[in-house]
Amino acid sequence: PEAVAAAIRLVRHQLDRATETFHCDVDPAVPNVRGNAQRLEQVIVNLLQNACQAVTDRRQAIRVQVRSAEAGQTVMLQVQDEGAGIPPEILPHLTDPFFTTKRGIGGMGLGLFLSAGIVNRMGGTIGFESVPGQGTTVTVRLRPAGPPQPSDPPPKGAMP
Repeated sequence: PEAVAAAIRLVRHQLDRATETFHCDVDPAVPNVRGNAQRLEQVIVNLLQNACQAVTDRRQAIRVQVRSAEAGQTVMLQVQDEGAGIPPEILPHLTDPFFTTKRGIGGMGLGLFLSAGIVNRMGGTIGFESVPGQGTTVTVRLRPAGPPQPSDPPPKGAMP
């Protein structure tokens, strides 16, 4: 939940310019997830920026939802926009390095590639659903944090 709030603070100005309808629904009971909070924040910022670029009318909404799924085995983050949508033939390429449909506005095609890498390193998945002319939903699924595992790095400042 903290990463979502921090990401929204970082892109608040872009959200305000892109849409008059922004909703954020974070289940207060959702557990923290395994992984680096700053990296997760980077993913959320990228997804929100993409949503801002996808909407073509300020009346089109952008929504963020965070909740537990699969009987608490997964934390699900969704970023949904009512924007232009993505043609089906492009969906499989969204996380390819240097693939972009936004070259004309400065897109480099690295945002979703890097985001997918971060999510995968956190043991999660990222998926895309879209209908041209109706919008896109990006779903990130992550494992809830549990007790530290032997392979986990020690917390910052911890002595070995």
